[in-house]
Amino acid sequence: MSSGPRIRGRRAAAPRTRADSLLEGSSGAQASFPTADRGSKVLGREVSGPGARSLAASSRAHGVPEPDPGALRSRTETVSGRAGQWLPEQRIDVLLVTESSYLRDEAARISAAAAVELAVAATIESAGVDWHGAGAVLVGSDISEPIPRRRGPTVLIGASGESETLWQQASISGVDRVAVLPHGSEWLAEFLGRLRDPASTGFVLGIVGGCGGAGASTLSVLMAGHAAGLGIRTLLVDGDEWGGGLDLAVGGEDLPGLRWPDLQAAAGSLNPGQLAAALPVVAGFSLLTWGQQLQGASSNPQAQGLNMEVLKASRRGYELTVVDVGRSRDALAGLGQFCDQVLVVVPARMRSAVASAQLLAHLPPLSTSVVIRGPIREGLDADLIGGSIGVPVTTVMPAVRGLTAAAERGQLLDFLHRRSIRRVTGAVLAELRSGDQ
Repeated sequence: MSSGPRIRGRRAAAPRTRADSLLEGSSGAQASFPTADRGSKVLGREVSGPGARSLAASSRAHGVPEPDPGALRSRTETVSGRAGQWLPEQRIDVLLVTESSYLRDEAARISAAAAVELAVAATIESAGVDWHGAGAVLVGSDISEPIPRRRGPTVLIGASGESETLWQQASISGVDRVAVLPHGSEWLAEFLGRLRDPASTGFVLGIVGGCGGAGASTLSVLMAGHAAGLGIRTLLVDGDEWGGGLDLAVGGEDLPGLRWPDLQAAAGSLNPGQLAAALPVVAGFSLLTWGQQLQGASSNPQAQGLNMEVLKASRRGYELTVVDVGRSRDALAGLGQFCDQVLVVVPARMRSAVASAQLLAHLPPLSTSVVIRGPIREGLDADLIGGSIGVPVTTVMPAVRGLTAAAERGQLLDFLHRRSIRRVTGAVLAELRSGDQ
């Protein structure tokens, strides 16, 4: 990457399509919602939109304190950043810990493209207070020190020839993500750019089945419905191109609006306000599905870039995006890497637990937890299943009679009135809130 994250340009001679109206102007400025109500905090983040006040009130009702970002003075060397005039003491945007000149140069270029301030320390110990104070920390593959846990994101970075070693190192350390450079430069620039973009505050939750038929699509729909019912501005994304379409489960197959195939004709950044206006709305949440025109994202060479642009726009336009990721390797590596957290749905059977453990090996290294799908048979319990997989259990989803049949009839959302269902979805939302404290 020479001058910043690569953004696909608009085709000069292509006829204008409906999807083209979603693209940003040449200035790249993102549109804001005319009804935006800034100042509320949801899931520990600034949010805007019609549901901001009501959800902030809900957060206060749950005892969520306002975060105090504090102000820290950098003790490390600034590589790229603001003008040299004196400024009040404040925390740095990004800390890089490495002695590698290659990683230092790559990180400096990426940080410049993302318009974030970068500071460099040779070791974790020498980083001092900046280790916990930086908005994000990049740790070079050359660092052999144990990587302490921190509240903010930590990304392990290395060169392309170290790819296999990086993933092994990430699995036993305290990092949240991995970036293999230079191939991961575009993703890393977008990831770091969110630190300086106050509008990119939405949370992206990925849900995936630990095995086939686990119920990930069902939980995704119910999560979106519950969140929307609380006043949370919510988008449900159908990431499983072979799943038949989530619109069928909610009776929305005939609703007007854009589907994934319509967006595949677009090139460039998506306007979040126009995207929200163009999508179908069901039970208060927006819905992006494949519909009935399967065109195969895996055959589209721009699919990875489209995934990034859609979720980038969703962070600006929605407070919560729920992604039914799908179990294919392309989906896990594509949509999965742009999520903030992944929830794995695991049926309460040992074979399902084994399959889920295998799937976890292909997930990006980010915050992961499990929802156990009942019934739980004699001799098993949630902690035993979670322990065998190696990730914490958020809650247990009990067996609910008629749930599958309701999805077939397009009436899945009717089950949100069940107390047992709302207990499950509420537990997940509570975990998302507490995770940002």
